[in-house]
Amino acid sequence: MFSNITSAPAKQSVSETITILSGRLSSATLLEDRRAAILGLRSFAKEYPASVASGALRSLIGSLSKDGEDVDTVKVVLETLLMLFSPNQDSPEASEEIALWLADEFTQRQENITLLLDFLETADFYSRLYSLQLLLAILSARTERTEICVFTAPLGISRLVAVLDDRRDAVRNEALTLLTYLTPSSPDIQKLVAFSEVFGRVFAIIAAEGGLTEGDRVVEDCLILLANLLRLNPSNQSLFREEGYIPQLAKLLKSTYHSGKGEDEIAHWAQEQGNRNIYALIAVIRLFLVSGAVGTSQNQAAFWQHGVLYHALQLAFSHDAEISIRAEVRALPLFSIPKTYLHIQRRLWRLARTSSRVIQSYKRHLPNCKFLRY
Repeated sequence: MFSNITSAPAKQSVSETITILSGRLSSATLLEDRRAAILGLRSFAKEYPASVASGALRSLIGSLSKDGEDVDTVKVVLETLLMLFSPNQDSPEASEEIALWLADEFTQRQENITLLLDFLETADFYSRLYSLQLLLAILSARTERTEICVFTAPLGISRLVAVLDDRRDAVRNEALTLLTYLTPSSPDIQKLVAFSEVFGRVFAIIAAEGGLTEGDRVVEDCLILLANLLRLNPSNQSLFREEGYIPQLAKLLKSTYHSGKGEDEIAHWAQEQGNRNIYALIAVIRLFLVSGAVGTSQNQAAFWQHGVLYHALQLAFSHDAEISIRAEVRALPLFSIPKTYLHIQRRLWRLARTSSRVIQSYKRHLPNCKFLRY
């Protein structure tokens, strides 16, 4: 009577399911079938990153090339890859070695990095955003290899810098973060980034974000990027001068004591971030004034000519600025000021605690002093 009753099919294990999905992804001929397999793999990526990566990593990367024109497929593939880089902390397969393994697969083949850079040419929001995030994850795991791959990719740096023009803040900010992490140590990358018209883009972002006093962390990131490009790099400093960006530094300095808002009108967190932005600007200015470095005298002459030193003095005497900021400004190495006016500067430092009106007094009595005509 019961002989025809069949037992329930054995429950499929996670590893078996991942293997089947990986096989479908590599063998399916229809786009819909490949996308369905990717969606299945994505559901396991956070909890079983090692299993998914070992079975399907190359197929996932291959899908980016094969199905690159389908934005929906590209989106789920990039999401899956990002999940593999950041699995759940309590996952039985979570390990720091997974990120290294994934990064190796990308960086050992130049075409894989180039493929991600190609998605920056598209207008699709997720293709751009996730590609940038994935490049940053790869860079964090294998810094030197990723730097080489991005540097040697056709127009790799130029395409990254161009993303700073994206009007979508999330995409633009991700590109800014990636460039910040890409530029601290490689002079070749620093030079290529600088010659990709990055300085104008950075100052445009700072202005769009509200400047030093009203801008958020994005402004600080912009100044960090500038510092990476200018630190001990005479070529980039010369380009910065020649392209006329020294007046932009003077303009930013001026905004620190001409904000038009009192402390009571600014939220505490905004005031803290504003101070961080000012510190970052002072750090950038200091990079131009390294004693004995190539181009330092030219930098000082440009600072003198365009009013950077004048606005630095104004900030040093400002009652609205914090004492620590004023101290940072006064510590700037102003050692190449013409001797005719050096005694003026020293007297101004000594009288800083008295009143900011000291400057106005000197301006009335020394109308021909170029340093005080801004």
